[in-house]
Amino acid sequence: MSRPADADDAGPPRDMHALAESVGIPVAGAARLIARIWHGQTAATMVDDYTHYLYEEGVRTIARIPGNCGVQMLRKVRDDIADFQVISYWDSLEAIKRFAGDDYEKVRHLPNDPKYMIGSEPTVQHFEVVVNDRPP
Repeated sequence: MSRPADADDAGPPRDMHALAESVGIPVAGAARLIARIWHGQTAATMVDDYTHYLYEEGVRTIARIPGNCGVQMLRKVRDDIADFQVISYWDSLEAIKRFAGDDYEKVRHLPNDPKYMIGSEPTVQHFEVVVNDRPP
């Protein structure tokens, strides 16, 4: 990836927003977002029950936490397994820590997850949102 000819020679940008701007990519605006991504699986026979439970106990709870900027729940049913991803958006790492604690990369399971879940991933992923090009 090359930098524009008129960029100064002060070295590479310090963050992803600066990097995106340096190559002409529209960025998510002045507000910086962090995406927290969780993945889990349940049996396809439980997909509707778990969807309802995850929405009521997880998504709605996350949406009310100060510093949360939105939540998406995704699911894909294939054969006997249903995959879920919850992507929550946060205005800061501090906001995530208010929700998840100091060990913020650790999964925070819901009380009834053992009833539904197949296996368990121990961690979530965090990404800086550098482009947020969703039409109004």
